[in-house]
Amino acid sequence: MTRYKPCSYVALAGAAIVVSACSSTSSPASKADAAALVDASASADAALTGDEGSTFQSGSRSMGVSQQVTALAYELFDFDPTVNPSDTATENASAIGARITASLGSCGSVKVTGATVIVDFGAGCTLADGTTVSGTVAVAVDKSGATTTIALTLSDTVVNGEPLAGTASFATTTGTSFNVTANLTSGAKTYVANLTVTGTSTSFTVSGSATETTGAMTSKVAFDAMTITLGECYATGGSMAVTEGAVTETITFNAATPSTGRVTVSFGGKRSSQSTLPAYGSCPSDGASKDGGKR
Repeated sequence: MTRYKPCSYVALAGAAIVVSACSSTSSPASKADAAALVDASASADAALTGDEGSTFQSGSRSMGVSQQVTALAYELFDFDPTVNPSDTATENASAIGARITASLGSCGSVKVTGATVIVDFGAGCTLADGTTVSGTVAVAVDKSGATTTIALTLSDTVVNGEPLAGTASFATTTGTSFNVTANLTSGAKTYVANLTVTGTSTSFTVSGSATETTGAMTSKVAFDAMTITLGECYATGGSMAVTEGAVTETITFNAATPSTGRVTVSFGGKRSSQSTLPAYGSCPSDGASKDGGKR
């Protein structure tokens, strides 16, 4: 089974969640601070204005939250799949419990009661793919007709350094494609998403929309077939359009992005710029995460 080594940098899939700009730095207090963060990571390419840099940073945070949710979800129920929609809710809860128990090893605890799974990661566990998690996640499995829904409730949960609280649900009729709704907080940030995640044994794609609110600042993100190849630092294809205030920009990923951190930022087809995603851990590095996405 291929294991997903999450980065703190991209988008949602399984349980409720995903991160801040692949960095433990707290959210910038102003657009000037955000622009400074982008300038620091994009140095020689800094062709973005202050407002454009702020929008780029906001998009980075939204990708991060999305990816951390995916990292946690993949550990709970991978897209190979673990969830079998033809099974009962209780049978799928048992399969999820068995998967996370194997991933935890001797760390933390898992309690399965009927169609509910309570996972207590304690002060912190490093899972099989390198994802680090602390806190508690409650997993409730429900089946209605042909649809199986996995609802996650995160309590004082920290994934790869990103504090997360709130709910996320994943509804599927196939076990490999999920309609995801999430309502999460991370520090001062509120993250609301409606996504479609489709996975294979080697990658998954994310489409849909998300809104992040920090104080008086709101940014909207539209994911278009953003592709994450398991084991890579960053997305390997697709794009995301980010709108903040009067600025809208599209960030496009390519096969070289995991090794270089480079993306194309375009503005309504009028102009484009090459920019560099914020670094984290040992990424970007030779096209693969060597630290399991730890920041």
